[in-house]
Amino acid sequence: MLPSVLTCAEPEAAELDTLLFGSLDGGAGTFASAGAKIAAGSLAEDGLLSLLTVGGGVRGERIACGCGRNHTLLRETGISSALLGYQWYLPEGVVAAFLGGETVVEKVGPVTFETREGLRFQAEAWLRPTELSLVTGTVIAGTARGDGWGRIAWGYRLWDAYLGPEGSAYLDATGYRKAAAGVHATDVALADIKLRLSVGLQWETGRHAPSPYLAVSAWAPW
Repeated sequence: MLPSVLTCAEPEAAELDTLLFGSLDGGAGTFASAGAKIAAGSLAEDGLLSLLTVGGGVRGERIACGCGRNHTLLRETGISSALLGYQWYLPEGVVAAFLGGETVVEKVGPVTFETREGLRFQAEAWLRPTELSLVTGTVIAGTARGDGWGRIAWGYRLWDAYLGPEGSAYLDATGYRKAAAGVHATDVALADIKLRLSVGLQWETGRHAPSPYLAVSAWAPW
């Protein structure tokens, strides 16, 4: 699962060619990713751009065996993608869509790593309906794992950041499902780096009770 990454500065102040980003989602399962968004001209204008991402994670899965008991095995996953897309600047903000290839390397328990190739689609929106509010949304779908992930969040400007609720959902072809709900602080400044901090609860396949999660995303011009 990869988080949305769009420029958080005002369009007229973000004369950028490249934006570096990274994220860490921690909970019952953990996933980390990093990458770059690159525009031939400026990321503060309409135009073509590329999105390069690498990531990896691990999660526990309950597997039934012949003895009538369930065993927990670790699923280890590595993902890389190279996408091309276009972004549009609107009066309310910016939206973008990308399409390209992805490579997934994965194994469950002691099984040898398996590599699969596929297509990946990603769409993002970073919109300000009012001067003091922010709505962000991301949708990602890939064929290599038959998976999909989506997140939506709303925030109100307080203490130099946007604070508000968020929700996300994930599913893949293994039958695994995850839904999460929490709160976030977006556009938190740390020198030249901007941060998004999220906390909440998530519900996962194979678990009878929700578990807490913590997510941190960072992005900066380069």
